[in-house]
Amino acid sequence: MIRHALALLVIALLARLEAAPPKGDLDIGVGIVDITPTESVVLAGSPTQLKSSSVHSPLFVKALVLSDGVQKIAIITLDTLKYPVELVILARQQIEKATGIPARNVIISASHTHRGPLWSYYKDRLVTPITEAVTMATRELIPCKPGVSEGRLEGVSECRRLIKDGSAWNRWLLDPVEAAKYPLEGRADPGFDVLALIGKDGKYKALVYNFACHASNTRDLAVSADFPGDVQESIRKHLGYEVPTLFLPGACGDVSPIFPAKQEAFGEKLGGEIIRCLDRLEPIDEPSLLMESHETQMPGRENPEFMEADVTLKWPKQLEHYRKAFNEMKKREKSSYLFLYSGIRIGNDFAIITNPDELFCEIGISIKKQSPFKFTMVAEQTNGGHGYIPTAKAFEGDGYETWFGGHSYLSTRAGDIIEKESLDMLKQLKNP
Repeated sequence: MIRHALALLVIALLARLEAAPPKGDLDIGVGIVDITPTESVVLAGSPTQLKSSSVHSPLFVKALVLSDGVQKIAIITLDTLKYPVELVILARQQIEKATGIPARNVIISASHTHRGPLWSYYKDRLVTPITEAVTMATRELIPCKPGVSEGRLEGVSECRRLIKDGSAWNRWLLDPVEAAKYPLEGRADPGFDVLALIGKDGKYKALVYNFACHASNTRDLAVSADFPGDVQESIRKHLGYEVPTLFLPGACGDVSPIFPAKQEAFGEKLGGEIIRCLDRLEPIDEPSLLMESHETQMPGRENPEFMEADVTLKWPKQLEHYRKAFNEMKKREKSSYLFLYSGIRIGNDFAIITNPDELFCEIGISIKKQSPFKFTMVAEQTNGGHGYIPTAKAFEGDGYETWFGGHSYLSTRAGDIIEKESLDMLKQLKNP
């Protein structure tokens, strides 16, 4: 019996070795499903209901499956404003059933585009397209060499909160001339990372990048993937061929594009910097995969109240909208909310850490600075969408992102909790 068991173990190990990609490679697959509306739709991301009049760039579900011969993981990006945790759980279950990839090994990240319909517009709330994209990606895995690089892009993003008379105002609430008089509350993060997967023919088979800025550069009424769509097109022009480009939003709860700006200029500048990153890629020589996932409960807001005076002062035309938002959130308020964290390690120096929020930029910068990895992507709006997570300092200044409602309802301590949990997971990934 013992000899038989040992023989079976040896056979299993040999099969695993034969299935594993060559050292220095990962097997990867990409699946893409078009989810562009074919009719006029309500555009998410505005307190005022706006309907689309045209299409500027298509919307997609993109899936990247990675395998080191031992395990598979799936990274999925959605061109939509947000994707709630309940649907993430359902989609992950469907993916596991269809492909065998464990649900815990799946991350689903919303780009936060403000120029597409909300998930609720779609027939089955995007569960089927997500599952189809991952299924497509698993059908034909090809060996690729991974590399990573750090980029830097100044002058396209900024903290959108200004301090006027000791209180925080969003830039769009003030005349541009007046806004220029006041200091910014925080800073933008110009640094970002790029993960590239290179095929045997020397061509790029997929790119993953992480940049900390609201996908709200498009201001007309066209359906648009916003600057991630423009980046995709910019990279195609630079390389001369199509490369699936997956965008993971960085910590940008208080960071928006600088206005005024040509709509495509942001994408062209960021796309150009990504191309420069490809010229200085550092190879990941031993790209074994490791993934950590866990569920927890995040406390809700302490003693929420409707900030009527602050709303009246700063955004009087939306007073009744935010009063309604407050009342609706109070009806479904909980003491705590299901919260999903995930971390992915590829090789010794690169990691992705995720959270389901709109983190203020300072929190993301702090996580990256303290990370034990040389390259760290902090991906928000991933495996859920729980709204804004301001810093403690930002709560002192009040303002739109702190007003209790569907977009802001977690504890004032949530930023500190996320930072600690993220760093703990990164340490676990570094020293398993």
